[in-house]
Amino acid sequence: MFFSEYFQVDSDLIKTYGAVDISLVCDIPLFIDPMLIFNSNKPEYQSLHQEIIRYFHFLYMKSKAGLSTKEIDAWFNFSEVPNNWLGYSMVGNKGLALGHKFAKFLYDNIEFALSTNGISRSQHIEKAMLLYEGSGKDKISDLTVNLIKRFLCEYTEEFAKEYISPDLCCIIPVDKSYFNYETESFVSKEYTLPFVYNEKGQVEYVLLTPFDILREDEPSINRDDFYKSHERIRASIENDSLRAYVNNYIMQAVRRYEENQKKNRQAIRERSIQKIEKEAFQEIVKEYPELYDYYIKLQEENTDEIKIQCMQELNNQLERLLMAPKNLISLFISNEYTFDKNLPAREEAKRRLAFFKHIIEDCDGYKNLYVKGEQIAKENDLQRLFRFVWYGTNFKVDAEVNNGRGQADFIVSMGQHNQNIIEFKLASNSRLSHVFTQVEIYEAANCANGSLIAIFYFTESEYRIAQQVVINAGYESMINESIFLIDCRNDNKASASIA
Repeated sequence: MFFSEYFQVDSDLIKTYGAVDISLVCDIPLFIDPMLIFNSNKPEYQSLHQEIIRYFHFLYMKSKAGLSTKEIDAWFNFSEVPNNWLGYSMVGNKGLALGHKFAKFLYDNIEFALSTNGISRSQHIEKAMLLYEGSGKDKISDLTVNLIKRFLCEYTEEFAKEYISPDLCCIIPVDKSYFNYETESFVSKEYTLPFVYNEKGQVEYVLLTPFDILREDEPSINRDDFYKSHERIRASIENDSLRAYVNNYIMQAVRRYEENQKKNRQAIRERSIQKIEKEAFQEIVKEYPELYDYYIKLQEENTDEIKIQCMQELNNQLERLLMAPKNLISLFISNEYTFDKNLPAREEAKRRLAFFKHIIEDCDGYKNLYVKGEQIAKENDLQRLFRFVWYGTNFKVDAEVNNGRGQADFIVSMGQHNQNIIEFKLASNSRLSHVFTQVEIYEAANCANGSLIAIFYFTESEYRIAQQVVINAGYESMINESIFLIDCRNDNKASASIA
């Protein structure tokens, strides 16, 4: 289920090598941050940054002449590289490619991405994402993976030749390994890499990624942080005239708000002032795009803080998504879960869910739902952990399946007429009571023969809320039959000696 297990190497050896022991069941939501490549003291990383920028310069020169749709797709559009097992996929490693829409976005904004206005130390490809609405961490990470694919292949090949059995590796041609500037085309190259068989029975190579270029949150240069940092940006402006103009523009917006509040005899609220300042900054940056470069300069100078933040994110995510699953699997095996291949999907799903509840509540599994004392607050994290509870199953377990009426958390099946839905909810979810209508819709859309609901609570008050929701819906008799209330509290489980 993990790289170390499948390829028979010690996980500590992978860590010592500098890589992440990835899951081979589902993606790990970690992403490459190009700023970590730029800010590194490692010569190989500095060379990678130069190569990335070189390719963007090539794109810029091509874009100046104007490109056809086919040419944009050839140079600006990149396929997903699922082989590093990083991303959002809950089952397997296949996500979405960057696509033509993103390629067109890059094409339209390539000049903006490379312009520094003589302010920042270097150019950064992720600058383009400051114009991209919504989260772009997966997109900038996928783009970076495509541009450093040769490095990742060589990095993995070196480890494989040294530590992995030749029987678990093979010589594999890697598509678009690097870019040839003479032929102006991507070149494929063969590498000796570890491999797995994908769902189609085809050989698929696996790539390791160094942990020191990964993070869980948005990249260091991102749109949301840019707007939140407007005070720091304004203070860093070296041009006195520009700084005065920007500050005055924002002050005028605040003054109008204050005067209007006084006129209407209403209170002046600090939160409203902060919102007005942010909105005024959003307007003024359209007139003075060099403000983007002052932000990038701040991030370039923020090296130590960025590294510390990224390492904290990485450690927390690995604890949550690697150590916790390994611990749960160990508990799962040691508690001797019995396999019965003849059970229908509903009964097998029910038994796995009941066993998951038992592991969490009675076998200290709840400890794996906390990182440094803080609870795992996302349903997505619990879903990923449950994915590992299907260790050794013959059933097909699909996550976040959408058959037209929304995404069911899990569909457990063995053929079209033997399937069951499992839906996860946190008791703290404000729409908890909607879950019963939700699963009915999923059952109809997927032709499933029933559903199970798991509600996770982390406090006594959350338990009371969950219990009342079930009672109000008229399903109290279904508790521990098709509705499982799972106690994840860490303040009510005394040791056996004390109890």
